Amino acid sequence: MAFIRNLGGLAAFALTLTAACGDNLKPPAEDAAPPPIDATPTICGNGTVEGSEECDDENQVADAVCTADCHFTCGNGVVDDGFGEVCDTGIASGTGACPATCDDGVACTADVLAGSGCQAACLNSPITVPAPGDGCCPTGANATTDSDCPAVCGNMVVESGEVCDTGIVAGTGACPTAATCNDLMACTTDTLTGAGTCAAACGHTTITAPMNNDGCCPAGATSTTDNDCPPPMPACGNGVVDPGETCDTGITVGAGRCPTTCSDGMTCTRDVLSNPGICTAACTFPAITTMTAGDGCCLPGGNNNTDSDCAPRCLNGVVEMGEQCDDGNMINTDACSNTCTLTTVVPTAFRMSDLDLRDPHVFVSLIGCNDVTEPNPFGFSVNGQIQTSIQTDGTDADTNLDLSIATVFRPLNQADGAMPALEIHFPGCSAPIATTTCRRTPPAAMMIPTVATNRATGTCLAPIAGTTATPAYSPAITSTTGPCYSAGPVSVTLSLAGTPVTLTDARIAATYSGNPAATTVNGLLTGFVAEATADNTILTLPVLGMRTLSSLLPGGTGNCSPRDDRDMNGAARGWWFYLNFTAPRVTWVDN
Repeated sequence: MAFIRNLGGLAAFALTLTAACGDNLKPPAEDAAPPPIDATPTICGNGTVEGSEECDDENQVADAVCTADCHFTCGNGVVDDGFGEVCDTGIASGTGACPATCDDGVACTADVLAGSGCQAACLNSPITVPAPGDGCCPTGANATTDSDCPAVCGNMVVESGEVCDTGIVAGTGACPTAATCNDLMACTTDTLTGAGTCAAACGHTTITAPMNNDGCCPAGATSTTDNDCPPPMPACGNGVVDPGETCDTGITVGAGRCPTTCSDGMTCTRDVLSNPGICTAACTFPAITTMTAGDGCCLPGGNNNTDSDCAPRCLNGVVEMGEQCDDGNMINTDACSNTCTLTTVVPTAFRMSDLDLRDPHVFVSLIGCNDVTEPNPFGFSVNGQIQTSIQTDGTDADTNLDLSIATVFRPLNQADGAMPALEIHFPGCSAPIATTTCRRTPPAAMMIPTVATNRATGTCLAPIAGTTATPAYSPAITSTTGPCYSAGPVSVTLSLAGTPVTLTDARIAATYSGNPAATTVNGLLTGFVAEATADNTILTLPVLGMRTLSSLLPGGTGNCSPRDDRDMNGAARGWWFYLNFTAPRVTWVDN
């Protein structure tokens, strides 16, 4: 599925070209000192990289790529603000040096290196969503929701390693006291270990040794060894339950038989046998009152997050394992269904605030051959015009920004390995850009549906080997690294000077900054235009007139540049386009 939107730039820069150029292009000084006799002549401005030259864009005018003496602007040791640099790789340290890493030492910020080369900058965005493995325990999270959080005794949550929590005053998860540890059984010793801590637990040890006045007559004891035992009962074992007996060991089957084991079949009681082997043997079943994982009991009010013995239960108001949501009600038409799955997905949108063509560059022949891709002293450029279209409402004054491209997640899910649904839109976004709201225009407008794939580390998208220009252009293409998403391939149709041009096998990717992401950086949009398509795509440009798309691209028929940037995509020859972007989060409206 493809979409048509005006990329801007190519139509605008051509008109500016005539007004800007004039006599500004001057030939190299004729009185320059000749090269040594034994050296190969080096001519800056002839379009060929020679000798000590790092670049040669066929002029001696400093621009965002090449200085007047044919060295890269990026790396010259000066931060050239006018050419969009925020640092310079030629500065080793201190003010103006480009960052290599961005760790600010704060666990709950996502440290991302945005851009590359002389556009590199650090973004340290807050992490507020629990996510295991990111080293951050955000406010409100605990060890049950984020493995990066330590168990904290007293936070009213029973976490891993705890058997109770001192912050819970009563009920499920409350820590036992000496009083609550009494099981009311005469022949057990009730103990409390870990009193006052989240490891507090009751112990109930069976009394086996005779001891006077402890209220217990243990197995094998008699009234002569323990005054808690009843007087001898010669009748025990005679097959009759006599007065004072609860059973008779002489009865082997049926009523009156003395129990040897106890079970009431209830998971939340303890099965206790007292006075085994004598005619006062009896079973009791005290209730379990302390939540303990692995005892088979799920106490009232417990859930799978606090006690593994409790199975996940939809509609209990707690999101447990296997559930997308749980609002605790039986309204099947609200955001959370009766099966605890999301029915209404809140969209999260990121709108491109900048979009820069990195490869191939655009060359036009007008008073010489000129690379008009990056900002230059003539006051125009393809990337400059694209940026103006994205950031302002200047063309039609309709209160909307002139060009908008947005990625919309339904829902946003930044987890490693997750595959959230993604849509590519060309919405209407209100001006000014700082407070923009984007609307699907119209509400039923078509969009490009795809699925993103997340990676916590590594590379989500990078240029295809062998498809970038040699020598490379500056600024270089920025690859997208984790935490990031990538999506595609899809087809994206853009409008260049009113003519639709389709990028086939298009892919899009960006790095998340923050969790939830406040912006996406290091964005990369790539796609292919076949040479046959470019040869037959006619653009009508002011001043330049009718030109084929291929005549603007190095290696294309009629292009003035000595470079050849053509690539292969399978058996097709043409150009792989690489565009970098930044896309902050914006307010999104579907209707």
